[in-house]
Amino acid sequence: MKMLQRVLALLGVVFLLGMVFLTLFFAITGSPYFMASLVCMLLLPIFIYGYMILYKAIHPKDEEEKKDL
Repeated sequence: MKMLQRVLALLGVVFLLGMVFLTLFFAITGSPYFMASLVCMLLLPIFIYGYMILYKAIHPKDEEEKKDL
């Protein structure tokens, strides 16, 4: 399970870095996709963070079980 989490975390980092470079590329070239890329680059991490907070609020027993182990 930990290996899967590490792989998914690495893919997430690669995806976010790709979004940053695409936004930079669109800004330099003057592409009409710049604003859409900028909004996605800013809102996607916010949504992921919100999802993590909601998950912890809904499943508090998971953390208690980890402390018992």
